[in-house]
Formats: sequence, C-alpha cells, structure tokens
Amino acid sequence: MPAPPEASRTGPDPAERDEDPQENPSRTERLVEKRLRGLQAEIDALRQENEELRLAETKRRRGEEALRKETERVGAILSALDTGQSLVEPDMTIVWVNQKAREYFPEYEPIGEKCYRLFEGMSEQCEVCAVRTVFSTGEVTRIEKYVPYRGRWFGIVAQPVKDASGRVTHALESFTDITEQKQAEAKLHAVMEREHLRATELDATLASIASGVIIYDTTGAIVRVNEVVREMIDRTPTSFDPIRFEERQAGFGVLREDGTPLSLEATPYYRALHGETVQGEEVMVTRLDREPLWVDTSAAPIRDGSGAIVGAIAILTDITGRKRAEEALIRHTEELTRLHCELEVANREANLYLDILTHDIGNTENVSRLYTDLLLDTLDGEAAGYLGNLKRSINKSIEILGTVSTIRRIHQASLELKRTDLDRAIQGAIENFPTSAVHYNGTCHQVRANDLLSVVFNNLISNAIKHGGPDVEVAVRVEELNGEVQISVEDTGPGVPDEEKEAIFHRYEQHKRGVGEGLGLYLVQILVERYGGRVWAEDRVPGRPGEGAAFRFTLKKA
Repeated sequence: MPAPPEASRTGPDPAERDEDPQENPSRTERLVEKRLRGLQAEIDALRQENEELRLAETKRRRGEEALRKETERVGAILSALDTGQSLVEPDMTIVWVNQKAREYFPEYEPIGEKCYRLFEGMSEQCEVCAVRTVFSTGEVTRIEKYVPYRGRWFGIVAQPVKDASGRVTHALESFTDITEQKQAEAKLHAVMEREHLRATELDATLASIASGVIIYDTTGAIVRVNEVVREMIDRTPTSFDPIRFEERQAGFGVLREDGTPLSLEATPYYRALHGETVQGEEVMVTRLDREPLWVDTSAAPIRDGSGAIVGAIAILTDITGRKRAEEALIRHTEELTRLHCELEVANREANLYLDILTHDIGNTENVSRLYTDLLLDTLDGEAAGYLGNLKRSINKSIEILGTVSTIRRIHQASLELKRTDLDRAIQGAIENFPTSAVHYNGTCHQVRANDLLSVVFNNLISNAIKHGGPDVEVAVRVEELNGEVQISVEDTGPGVPDEEKEAIFHRYEQHKRGVGEGLGLYLVQILVERYGGRVWAEDRVPGRPGEGAAFRFTLKKA
C-alpha cells in the first residue's frame, strides 16, 4: 500500500518560491490540478490493491470451505466404509480413525495411540508392518496377518499420503477382519485334502480291480477309468469325453450277443444314468484289424445322500477267452458226450469191482478167518504158527478192504459240512478199543464236519495202539486255539523220528511201503483237509521223540 502523501512531496518548487501565487493564478491552478491527479492515482491504486486483497481473501475462504467440505466428504466416505481406517504418522501415532475402527477397538481411545500397541498390545514396532513398509518405500502395501493378541486374522492395505513435494507424511491404513474367511479357507483346504485322499484311494481301488472300470458324470462324460480299460482299447492316450466315446463306439461296432448293433440309448452306462441297474450283459466289440473283444458289462447309477443321480459306474470284464472256449466246447459236444458215456460205463464197472472187492471178497475173508480160528483150536506147534501168520494176513486183508470201503464213502459222501458233535465222534471211536488204554475227559465243542469224523479218531487211536506196544497209553485232548478247535491224540509208544514227521502222511503215495501201510494216516489227512483243517505230527514231549508221538489236527468251529 503506498504511503500517504507528505508535504515535502507536494511543496512548491524551489525555483518558484519567490513567485507569488496570486501574481500567476494559472500556474497555481495547474499545480493544484497536478496534485489532485496524483492523489487520485494513489487512491485508485489503493482501491485496486484493496480489491485484489478482497478477492484473494474470498478465494482463500472459498478454498478453505471447499477443503473443509472435501475433508468432510472424504471423512464421511471413510467413516462409512465397512473396513477400519486409520491415519498414522511416521512415528506410528494414530491421528485419525473412522467409526468402524472404533468398533473394532471399543475399549480404547485410538487417537494419539501407537498403532502397534492398539492392534497387537506390543510395546515396540511389529516385525511385519504394512505402515512401516509404506513409509520406507512409498508404495501401497498389502498383507494378511494373524494377531495373537486379538486372536483374529486381518487383511491390511496401507497407502501413502504425500505432500506437494511427494514426501510421505502419513499412511492411511485399511484393515478388515478376515478370520471367518481364513477359517473357511482352512475348511476348504481340509475338504480338498480329503477329496484328494479319496481320489487317491479311488484310483488305488480301481487299479486293484481286475475288470475294467469306467466312471461317468451326469452328462455322460467319462471322469475316471482304470488301466484295464486302456489296455482293452490298446492303451489309448486320448480323452474319454462323450463325443469321442460315441465315435469310438460307432467305429468299434458294439454288438449284442445276437449280432445286432447296440444303440447309444441301449448302452449300460446310458441306462444307468437314467436310474437302471444293469447286470451281466454280454456284448461283442469289433475292432478294425483286430480280433473281436467279448465283454461282460454291468452298470449302476451313483447317487448322493439325497438319492439324486450324480453319475454312473460301469464294470467291463473281458470274457473273450471264455467265449472262445464255449465255441470250442460246442464244436466238441459230440466227442464230450461220447467220453461222458464211456466214463459212466467205466464208473459203473469200477463200482461193480468195488462191490465185489468190499462185499463178496470181504465175506469170503470173514469165513476164512472163522475157519482159521477153528483150526487154531485144534493145532499146535509149527502148524499153529503158520496158521497164526495166515490169520494175521487175513485180518490185514480185511483191514485193507475196510479202508478201501471208507475211501469210497469219502468220495461218495456229500461235500457239504454240517454242525457235528465232537464229543460224540470221539466217544464213538473210543468204544472200539479197550477203555483202559485210552484216556479222554470229554468236550462240548461243535465243529464243521460230517459223519466220517469218527474215522479220523478211529485211525489215529488204532495207529497209536498198533505201533505203541502192549503197554501203550493213548490220550485224546481238545482245546480251543485262535478261534479253532485243536485235537491231539498222544501215545507213550516209540514216537516218530523227526525226518519222518512230514512224510508219514504221504507214505501211502510212495512206492517203498508195506502192504496197506500208510492208508490210515492217508485217510486222516484227506478228511481233515476236506473239513478245512490241517494235521501234523509232533513229539509228545518236545525234543524227545523216543517218549511218544502226538498227532494234532484242527477243525473249524460250528
């Protein structure tokens, strides 16, 4: 603003001091006019400057008002956001928060608080801090962070606030509680892990199945096959989408058993997707330049917990070999019929011979033994000795015939096992021997066997008495072991050497044996194995074969 006019600036010209204003009125008027014009210019300059100041003040006030309104608008926006917002200074002091941030921390007044103390209850800065990264890099920083102090997960975005020179003066930190999202992600991850495990288990299961397995979704797209399917179609690496499957079906020529083509709607997998269960349908697949492939096909719908169909599964079994065998069998029907007739004739002849052997010859030998007994009462000396040997031979022959009859009964008896009273079978066998020689305390077990079970005990006890000497003692013991019944027939005879314990049951099958030797134990082994058990020989006293033998066998509980 110009200074007010001064007298020195408007005083008379020194050259004109001696002039009298009244003597030159025109000059005086000009001086006054000049002074007035100068004053007017100064006034106009002052007015212009005042106007400029007024305009500048108005503009400043408008700017401040606009800034205030913009600040309020931004604050309102930030306060309305569903995320916590805080404005942080470089020393980590919070200078502003929105309403959502106050809701997160209702127990504190955030303004003036250090952010690390407010968020994490720490007395020093966090190792992982988005705000600190903003101040060091000047770039937007995003992190996800678990805060043990709060027991929550937070998603944090920190943005730089810069002045006109580009210097970061503050950091605007946005934070959202993402705990539920993280928990959902953890659950999803667990579900995916379970599904991956189930898929792995499914693949392992499919790989263990000898037949081909195809799994379809509801659109008919193949979602899984096992290696057997790929081998059936020559280990193709191509995908199994529905279009390719239909093309492959048309190209292969899928036929019914009667040779008519199989439409897509008639395929087992298509029918299964529409709720039908298909069992054992045989189709022939013709392949270019390759032998036809016969497949036994089954299919069924796959349903979810509510019963809705979510897919289908098809099982394919290669039966080409069986079909070829059936065709070959049909070509040899006449020959097989002839062989069957011959076998029936041979079987009738064999039964006739066995009847003669076991019945007629047996009766004759019984008569021979009767007359031998009568002769023994009338002879003595050397002749009596010969006759005794003859009687023993006849008895041996009768024993062999009895064994042959038993073998015949074994092969003619029903293979079906039934609930059998073990005690009754043992008692029935013991009755054939002197009671003082056999010791048995009884049992209450029921086993799976048949009416020939007593033959096992009869042969084992007979074998023990025959080879044990006149003073031999036999004990029959029954105990339950590992869900089975174990029976032991022990004797005080000479025992069985270790090298013969395995071979003794096969002596009948060997060439170096006496007449009828080994038949009894051979029958024992046949019957026990037919009952689903096993038989073996041990020492009665472990490690001392000379102190008697123990024949043990197992039977299934009924």
